[in-house]
Amino acid sequence: MTYSEYAFGRYEDDVTTVAEKYNLNLVDLEVESFSPGRLAILVEKVGERRFKVHLNLEEKRIIAVKQITPETSGDRDVDPFAKYRAFMK
Repeated sequence: MTYSEYAFGRYEDDVTTVAEKYNLNLVDLEVESFSPGRLAILVEKVGERRFKVHLNLEEKRIIAVKQITPETSGDRDVDPFAKYRAFMK
């Protein structure tokens, strides 16, 4: 796990709990922003793709997901956002 700001490292246990709840990959997870109990912006790597995930921790849901790596021709058969849909309301 990496952090955009050193200070987010003090929330490592909280970030880990959130990542596990939303089934995010902890190995290559980047924490762009984290406010305990309020909001998290995390970048998850899934295969060769990277996704920016915005989480509303108060409402316990994913509010937005954006793929930040270019799509390749071999990726078009699979819905890259399927794993996130279950946590969106």
